[in-house]
Amino acid sequence: MKKLSLILVGLCIFASCSVKSDTKSGSAGKTCEILTVCSKTQYDAGVRDTIKAFFMRNQLGLNQAEPLFNVANITPELFNNTEMFQRHRNLILVEFDKNKAPSFIIRQDVEAIPQAIFTFIVPNKHAFDSLFAAKRELMLKVFYNNEHKRIIRTFKSTENTDLTIKQKSRFGFWLTFPDAFKVATLDSNFAWIRCEAKDYGQGILVYTFPYTDKNIFNTDIILNIRDKMTQAYVPGPTDGTYMSVERKFMPPFSKEINFNGHYAIETRGLWKLGGGGDFMGGPFINYVFIDEKNSRVVMIDGYLYSPRKPKRDLLMQVESIIYSYTATDSIR
Repeated sequence: MKKLSLILVGLCIFASCSVKSDTKSGSAGKTCEILTVCSKTQYDAGVRDTIKAFFMRNQLGLNQAEPLFNVANITPELFNNTEMFQRHRNLILVEFDKNKAPSFIIRQDVEAIPQAIFTFIVPNKHAFDSLFAAKRELMLKVFYNNEHKRIIRTFKSTENTDLTIKQKSRFGFWLTFPDAFKVATLDSNFAWIRCEAKDYGQGILVYTFPYTDKNIFNTDIILNIRDKMTQAYVPGPTDGTYMSVERKFMPPFSKEINFNGHYAIETRGLWKLGGGGDFMGGPFINYVFIDEKNSRVVMIDGYLYSPRKPKRDLLMQVESIIYSYTATDSIR
């Protein structure tokens, strides 16, 4: 397998970004929301279609259509005169000037934390489309990183520190859990930590085992291990039922990623109840990487049960808990 180049997306990943003090307040904006600052005339003339075609395409791995991001537009005048908009987390500024060559400017954490401001200065719509196509994947990574940072920052304020310390002591790494999450199972190499709310359920599964073969990064092997893990540790609501991967209705898909500095495989898909019984299911997201220092494989899996409700934002919360992963020096 071709090795993934580790490209870290941090507070300042390019020489052109500008970062101020980290004492600012938290940024504004709803979960997975992008604010586009552009004149209404230019926005309606094509900027909207270009941005929405990329950022509002369907989120993969959900059993109902929901966009990656929601996109809204305000005018430059309103933006310049409204502090709340200036503190928005994810901003795209588009300026048309026929006398200037196309340029792309990155700034981060200017008015709030976390915040990313991407400015396009272009002479015409064709130039905007071309420059946007070249920079859109970068923007997606940074905006997703901002969502993780914002949620982790929020969860830190209500952190279940006893749970965090207990989980760290067992596995040798930190995950940030808000107070609503409780331990369902905590074994020597497995943990099931969940939040059961009135209308939904969220859960994190942690599973570690010795590293023996690089084939662990094969998608079928990952799914088989997940099924064995959930059949053993995650029972359903009736006897003989258990969580399992849905492979027919929507086959899971995997991709190589950089997970907090580790080469990893991210797998998204749907889970269902195995063993018959009640119909339940929902989305899951799974990360597998190697803890080289301890010669082990780490699998961290997040799932959601939210029947007939939007799922993107709740799944983003689970994903952000996983991205709060911070290794410690040793396993106790």
